[in-house]
Amino acid sequence: MIRPSPQVVRALAVMTRQYPEVLEFVADWRMHELETLPMALQNSAVAQGRCQVLNELHKLIKESPDFAAKPNGGTPRNSTHTDRSV
Repeated sequence: MIRPSPQVVRALAVMTRQYPEVLEFVADWRMHELETLPMALQNSAVAQGRCQVLNELHKLIKESPDFAAKPNGGTPRNSTHTDRSV
């Protein structure tokens, strides 16, 4: 996943505060995909990729209010995400 800009992190933080249903929806979708992963018959790599993306998205949305409140401008520190905008 690419590292989001501080503006995106702040926007996610606002969205999470104003619409907590979005985080709940992503969390439910993530759990559904994780629960169905052992039964993936067609292409398990695609199912694993979906789970990975949903895990990262869920984590980003969930932690965005904390990142946005930090003085470093909302950039997650010690992130394993790469910044591909360079």
